[in-house]
Amino acid sequence: MEVKEFTFFGGKVRFRQPKTHRLSVVEVLFISNLKGIKRKSKVVDLGAGFGTLSILTSLRYGCEVWALERDTHMLELLDYNVRINGLEDKVHIVEGDVRFVEKFMEKNSFDVALLNPPFFPKSYGFESNKFHFEVDTQLTDFIRAVKYLLKDNGKLNLLYTTFRCVEAILILLNNNINPFYLRIFYPKMDKNGKFLHIYGVKNRRGNTVIEKPLIINKDDGEYTKEVKSVLESFL
Repeated sequence: MEVKEFTFFGGKVRFRQPKTHRLSVVEVLFISNLKGIKRKSKVVDLGAGFGTLSILTSLRYGCEVWALERDTHMLELLDYNVRINGLEDKVHIVEGDVRFVEKFMEKNSFDVALLNPPFFPKSYGFESNKFHFEVDTQLTDFIRAVKYLLKDNGKLNLLYTTFRCVEAILILLNNNINPFYLRIFYPKMDKNGKFLHIYGVKNRRGNTVIEKPLIINKDDGEYTKEVKSVLESFL
């Protein structure tokens, strides 16, 4: 796996990351829009990869995060990135498979779950980039793990693709996680929505709010005012 190290946010963060699976502005925008997290929240990141969500969430919100990952190469990068950013006391690495989470993690033990799972079904052809495709673990497996790990009224922040929006909502409802807020990320004003942030709460009923759209780029390709503001004040 070809990797390279980069600095972000004026040198405040360092990530050693794979060439084919890098930090994106969408992930930063997702983290900036997280709901339900406080400094004392106990947060779990399922499928943590090389640590993007875990590390940036801990830095931005001051909370402790348990980063669950099973891939050997990603675990090595995750461990390095936690140490290089001085977060050994804040980000706790857990090696394991979300499909068998009940074997090594405590039930009903987390306040918030973060989830940025593979977007595409295996049938789309994962050979090009296995990290973006459901090789052997589906969204249902991740959501079942979330249901197991969250306390009652625990919160889920899910970043997913819009073309599987209905599927995601049905899976959440089937696992007693009610979608309270949805926000769609658009590449440009005249483009269809591409990514979706769903905020849900376990075992709590309520209405669903569709938030204002988040437009990433202007017609000339530059970031919009909102995105620039997020990037400038993120950390």
